[in-house]
Amino acid sequence: MKRGILLISLQEDLDVVGLKTLHYQLLKHSFASHILFVPSLLNAAASDAICNFVNTLSPLFIGISLMSVEYRRAVQLTQLLKSHFPSIPILWGGIHPTIAPDTCLDYADFVCIGEGESLVVDFAHTVADESSPEVLGSLVFRRDDQVIRNPVYPLIDDLSVIPAYEHIPRDSYVLHKGTIVPLNVGTFRKYARYSGTTYSIMSSRGCPFSCTYCCNNALAKITGSRSIRFREPASVIDELTRAIAQYPFIEYINFQDDCFLSRPDEKMEQFCHLYSKEIRLPFIARSIPTFVTERKIALMKSAGLSWISLGLQSGSDRVCHEVYRRRSGKQEFLRAATAIKRHDVAAFYDVILDNPFETVDDQLETVSTLMETPKPFYTQFFSLSLYPGTELHQRALEEGMIKGDEYQSKDYLKYRNTGINNLVRLASFIPSSWMKYLLGLYRRVGTSLWFRLNMTVARLFGIAIAEPITYLKVIRLSQRKRLGATIRVLPYYMKEGLSRFLKQFG
Repeated sequence: MKRGILLISLQEDLDVVGLKTLHYQLLKHSFASHILFVPSLLNAAASDAICNFVNTLSPLFIGISLMSVEYRRAVQLTQLLKSHFPSIPILWGGIHPTIAPDTCLDYADFVCIGEGESLVVDFAHTVADESSPEVLGSLVFRRDDQVIRNPVYPLIDDLSVIPAYEHIPRDSYVLHKGTIVPLNVGTFRKYARYSGTTYSIMSSRGCPFSCTYCCNNALAKITGSRSIRFREPASVIDELTRAIAQYPFIEYINFQDDCFLSRPDEKMEQFCHLYSKEIRLPFIARSIPTFVTERKIALMKSAGLSWISLGLQSGSDRVCHEVYRRRSGKQEFLRAATAIKRHDVAAFYDVILDNPFETVDDQLETVSTLMETPKPFYTQFFSLSLYPGTELHQRALEEGMIKGDEYQSKDYLKYRNTGINNLVRLASFIPSSWMKYLLGLYRRVGTSLWFRLNMTVARLFGIAIAEPITYLKVIRLSQRKRLGATIRVLPYYMKEGLSRFLKQFG
């Protein structure tokens, strides 16, 4: 085993498929890789603990994985590490460094763009051999104040070459109450989403869409590809079988594919047959409305589909087609939602708010669409973040709508407290007759005192009664309407659900 390598995650939970994959890729190539999860802000005690840990480990290099919302914390951590260990190279990777490498190089020595499985091993070899990694593909760095961007490695076509990972990664640690402790079942279940009962996996990579707001829009430009690569069903089943045998507290499988339903019918049938035969656990999947068919939903439901996530984003066809360049509109969404309802699958639908390119009429179309959507369902509301490298970010810059780095500190779960946003939210939960009254009132008198009073009453009803009841109804659907099973799983949902619920009103 070669000298150690330290990979650090800054996510609040431990649901980090990408970093686990890199960790096991390094272990596969005989490097002594370690993962450190840092789920909270740094204070003096945490800083000392991290420095002592790094000093003991003395790694070849430190890799930090981050999304845009973790940028500030990554800066703080990197400055700390650089002040104590200036000779240890620091490599940043993940979606944020991929889409905005230049600003990352103000702090990191190197940035990995795109898929990192090939680069991380090559980078480890060059550092171990005391060679220069500057010749490696997918690497961005500064030389004489000039940013150098090497060509990216080709995408991995055969996903079977990527090693599987463990639910609780070996040689992993977590920052817990100011100290660093080995990750065991107890600490893992404390920090993991849904108390660790959900196993996350990706059975494919890529997205068939390239919506102008999405990071896949930027990735398609970087990699030059919009193709979807699928793992063989047998490979997925083998990984899940091992995980369930090793961790019997796993109760759900979470497929994090961008569009699980994009696989052809015959592949879906093959997967569902194997899954229902070998795994037999409820699972969660994500899709795009245009790929939802009665046959696929029926197959997946029989195999164990428990939850499905679908993106509406906007009820306005103008916004979907012209602004987002999304090949899915209102009617496609309602058709898919009707099929999901017909098969009694628990659904959560995504809606984007705070879009500066939407008109009031566009927003009201979203209200109307949610009113038409078969209930019950749960809605995830996101405030539009304009990420570098995407077409919508470039358009917003050209039209003077944003400053360049607003996305770095924005919490996409917190949206503006406006009358129209509140109408959109209420449309998911309160009775349609009441919503029709509120919508008519808004059209007639806008944000008058009478409208605001009515909205206050409706929001209080929504917060106290309608939304919690809807959440319970959808959870009950996920348990195939079994009351006992619903009561048993409620604790798993409370922490995550309550956190998101409170953020909406932050």
